[in-house]
Amino acid sequence: MVQIDEKLLRGRAEHNDCCLSTLKEVSLHQQNIESINRALTRLCPELQILYLQHNLIAKIENMRRLKELDYLNMAINNITRIEGLERNEKLRKLDLTVNFIDLDGLLGVEKLKVNLCLEELYLLGNPCCEYDGYRLFVIGTLPQLKKLDGNQVTASERILAQQGLKELRERLVVAAKERVRQKGGNADLVDAAEVEEQVVDSDDERELYGWSPEIRLADYKKDLKREEKRAEEQKRIDRERDPIKAAEEEARANRTLFKEDGTARQCNDGKWQYKMDEDKEGNIKVDIDFPKFMDSSMLDVDVQPTYFRITVRKPEKHDKILQLLFPAEVRSDECQAQRSQNTGNLVLVVPKLHWTKPLVDEDGARRRPAASDKIPTLEAKGKAAVGGASGAVNIRNMARESPNAVAGGVDIRPVKSTAVGAADAGGDGDESDFEDDPDCPPLE
Repeated sequence: MVQIDEKLLRGRAEHNDCCLSTLKEVSLHQQNIESINRALTRLCPELQILYLQHNLIAKIENMRRLKELDYLNMAINNITRIEGLERNEKLRKLDLTVNFIDLDGLLGVEKLKVNLCLEELYLLGNPCCEYDGYRLFVIGTLPQLKKLDGNQVTASERILAQQGLKELRERLVVAAKERVRQKGGNADLVDAAEVEEQVVDSDDERELYGWSPEIRLADYKKDLKREEKRAEEQKRIDRERDPIKAAEEEARANRTLFKEDGTARQCNDGKWQYKMDEDKEGNIKVDIDFPKFMDSSMLDVDVQPTYFRITVRKPEKHDKILQLLFPAEVRSDECQAQRSQNTGNLVLVVPKLHWTKPLVDEDGARRRPAASDKIPTLEAKGKAAVGGASGAVNIRNMARESPNAVAGGVDIRPVKSTAVGAADAGGDGDESDFEDDPDCPPLE
């Protein structure tokens, strides 16, 4: 069961710099979501457009905080009643196409009377649409509607609906009671557990079982189990075909990213080429050669005071990780990440924590600091404490002007690299410093 949580929302809010409090539009379609929890409205109170189509949601709930909601799309779900939208006074368009709203659920249209801004309503594909007086009942109940199921509401339809609304409602209530009685007599609905145990002998499952939210949920669970079995079978075939590669992938999946003493391990799953160097301003610059056409949304950058980790998200596959140690402790909260639009390279620039600008005599020679010299101090500049909090780093695109693009004072032209674990980190720079992962070569 998929839950709407902060991680899911931030992953869908990249167009708003992953900021949820000011998010205006979010798409959560085809996520196998079964319910709407309070996290959605608590984290995104300013939502205006919400796409929840093609999920497994059975009830419209927890929507009262979305005061600015303008368009709600919940097509192809398991909705049986129209409810929970009375507080969304700015709602203009509601799409409930292909759900399970029957005649008893159609009476819930009356709860939309308070939504005075509602202009468009879509109920196509619901069982209630088979009722003869369905369209006139909806138009008569909601005089503010301008479109119903994509068709313009005409003046003549509105007059007929208003004149016969009382009779239409009485007939609808009688028909709804009869339909409920039939359901209680086990005419349509089938228990989901029973559906899973039965064997389907026909391509048309509707003829055998009917169609209901329970059937749709059972079908999803059966498909999920089928996919799991297929994945296990594919793993078995891969192990038999290439046991060495399968063993490597299994070891990678079960590994830990930290040693027993708490220090970070170095790993390079994608065997990406990289350079690491220090400039004269006390910054450490890391240039990583990622593929040009790799989407930046697939990269998660996490910079810590002693190491950094870049996770490359691979849909339906194992994520690949590049984790390297810095040669010295850094200010992780002041890291800058930039992506070249010409080459695809990712450049990280982060200042060292303990660095003092070298003193130079008039003739240009360096000299030792005297007792009277005032050593500049490092300040947090309104951010977290020095060497303190860190986290995800936003990746900015570099300019397109030249192959050696420069953005924010960072030049990504090739420079002679300094391997991680060199003298500044207490190592000697040889291959022994990469014994954690042999697939972690520096760029030649």
